[in-house]
Amino acid sequence: MKAAELAALLPGSSSAELEQLLAATRARRFPAGTWLCRDGAPASSCFFIASGAVEVIKFVDGEECVLATLRPGTLVGQTGLVQDSLRSASVRAKSATTALEIKRRTFQRFVQQGSPLAVHFQEQIAIAGIRQLRAAADQLALVLAQAVRPSGKQPATVDRRALAFIQAGTGEWDLPLDRGTSPPPAAKKRAS
Repeated sequence: MKAAELAALLPGSSSAELEQLLAATRARRFPAGTWLCRDGAPASSCFFIASGAVEVIKFVDGEECVLATLRPGTLVGQTGLVQDSLRSASVRAKSATTALEIKRRTFQRFVQQGSPLAVHFQEQIAIAGIRQLRAAADQLALVLAQAVRPSGKQPATVDRRALAFIQAGTGEWDLPLDRGTSPPPAAKKRAS
């Protein structure tokens, strides 16, 4: 991969910054159908999609739910850049895909150096987080609306895709909704 190929995906970045990104990351090629990462696996990196397309997938009761299709210029798995966590969804190449794998330590070095690329990626992390939480809130409202039915109607059923959105969106931000799960570490500290 060359810096010129990334220029359109990272507008405003200088050739030197793009070269620095390429030198600090690993370009990985994924044939269609290949997993970039799996739900529940430790996360210490993210992927910047350079070409192709990927699907964000959550399995609910063994059923696959495609939550999003992401195209070149987007980050996926970005929570791995900022905290030790487990992946909240799986990512699979929808078509032949090239992605730059950005390790947490590389991202932290960019942040410490004040790199404009670090600022760009931080903005993408914030925007993605907002979108995920909004989607999870929308899907939660849908599930709750379906669950509240007038008496005498059929019992409510939960939309599996909506549930997958809620689980993935809240999982990215350590907001567990499953019964029996413990609160995130920050909530435990506040409770004591």
